[in-house]
Amino acid sequence: MNILIIEDDQKMREGLKEMFISEGYEVITASNGKEGLENIEGVDVVLTDLVMPGLNGLEVLREVKRQRPWVPVIVITAFATIESAVEAIKSGASDYISKPFKLNEVQVTIKRAIEESKFAKQQEMARDLSAISLGRSIVKSFSNPLRRNIGELLFNKGKLRFTDIKEELGVEDPTKLSFHLRVLKSENMIDQGKDKRYFLTENGEKAIETLRIWKKDK
Repeated sequence: MNILIIEDDQKMREGLKEMFISEGYEVITASNGKEGLENIEGVDVVLTDLVMPGLNGLEVLREVKRQRPWVPVIVITAFATIESAVEAIKSGASDYISKPFKLNEVQVTIKRAIEESKFAKQQEMARDLSAISLGRSIVKSFSNPLRRNIGELLFNKGKLRFTDIKEELGVEDPTKLSFHLRVLKSENMIDQGKDKRYFLTENGEKAIETLRIWKKDK
């Protein structure tokens, strides 16, 4: 698997490169957005800083998604807010990492992105779906493994509170869980009642049912 790291901070860029190489990945690095976009051919995952001189991370993200829509893009941001992360996800980001970050967090996020990359490539073949718009929405909403697990959990157990979802899925970072719940809500896959419990919308139920068919047909 090939990982492209776009980061203007040389120390951080080289540190991430060494870590991924030690994990057995092929790594390409770029010090700015323009250089990064020149090296996206054959890349499986892109890890880009959000704030950079010249082309910023959001501009890089949008261009990667235009050229290679199936490639997951993870943004690195110093602004640890759900709002900035959701803005990136609306432009096509798969996940985010906020500075300062722990190495194990980066490793887990990359592994999820690689799984997402494989999933997205498989679904690129699903052009025979009668509801192609739903198919694309499913890929965008549930290609991330954690969001897929949330959907399956709500499909199986119905309405659940935030703490129930956190405990059932063994999520250690509540901010990360809140982020992915918000993404699913923005895609109209889940909603939240007055009692604060989350549940699948009609679209969400159709999406999970479709995912199960895809999995069965593999």
